Amino acid sequence: MEGAKLPKIFISRFGGLPDEEEFITAAENKKNTKTVINDWMLGPENPSNEPGANKPYWVKLAKAMQVDEKESRRRRCSNCEYYDNSTMTQAKMERIPQNQWDVNAGFRGYCNKFDFICHDLRSCQAWEEREFYSED
Repeated sequence: MEGAKLPKIFISRFGGLPDEEEFITAAENKKNTKTVINDWMLGPENPSNEPGANKPYWVKLAKAMQVDEKESRRRRCSNCEYYDNSTMTQAKMERIPQNQWDVNAGFRGYCNKFDFICHDLRSCQAWEEREFYSED
């Protein structure tokens, strides 16, 4: 194959993840986060694992989800169908600098529904139960 060029492989500092691997930008993450806050009740603004914390948020989310407050508190990004915290996704998210929405919010995950970085201590109105598959 005379004259044929082999593709260059760019290895980044992200655990061998190629630099050209597609992912959102910081600007897209910011825009999409604002959309989910405004249109899908992403919250609470100051997340906590303390029982009873952020009661107004969880009561409002419960009403929107048509469940009681206790159930709304169980529905976190971390157990949502759209939450991805795989190691590959973690490497991609390292490209996006942390911002004020990351502070005390728990572990980062990627929301595949709205294309933004969410957190395991938050929730939104679009929450859906994650399906688990049995090996049977």
